[in-house]
Amino acid sequence: MSISYLGLTGGIAAGKSTISELLRRAGWFVIDCDAIARELTAPGEQTWQKLVDAFGGGILNEDQSIDRKKLGSIVFGCSQSRKTLNELTHPAILERWHKEVIHFRVRNPNGKIAVSVPLLHEAALEGEFERVLCVGCSYATQLRRLLARGLEREEAEARIDSQWPTARKAERSDVLLWNDGSLELLEQQFSHFALACEAS
Repeated sequence: MSISYLGLTGGIAAGKSTISELLRRAGWFVIDCDAIARELTAPGEQTWQKLVDAFGGGILNEDQSIDRKKLGSIVFGCSQSRKTLNELTHPAILERWHKEVIHFRVRNPNGKIAVSVPLLHEAALEGEFERVLCVGCSYATQLRRLLARGLEREEAEARIDSQWPTARKAERSDVLLWNDGSLELLEQQFSHFALACEAS
């Protein structure tokens, strides 16, 4: 079956950005919910104000932008704070992504769209898509990659543990690409997936 509306998910540091880039190269229009979140939480935006009201001015940098490390230390260490963050951001992200889909469809009715949603399964958004693609890797690989990004071990583990385990995400997805090895191996898996998407 030919696929034109795809959900992309996976754990933190699993490789969603890499797969997004491969999708773009293959001709897909990619909507990145993390990028939307950054836009919606820019200084002065309505969602930015909601976060400041909820978590206080201590989450801000000198230029009034949100210090994501400070905010992360709050929400990844407390399930209630994480729930508050999601309640304040998810509806606005969903609204923006739907608008982007509509705008793209007007310009390109037959184009292929992929939406990268880190918490796709946690938010029960499977029904939005024709198929869901999960990119996964081992816990050890996630941890190593996050440590390489400069996080402390405790911070990294809290971020991984705040999401569903990869096995649970994979169980609810239609396709799993495994990203524990080289980029070349991931690209080979993606090529097989892309060919299957074109099949009718």
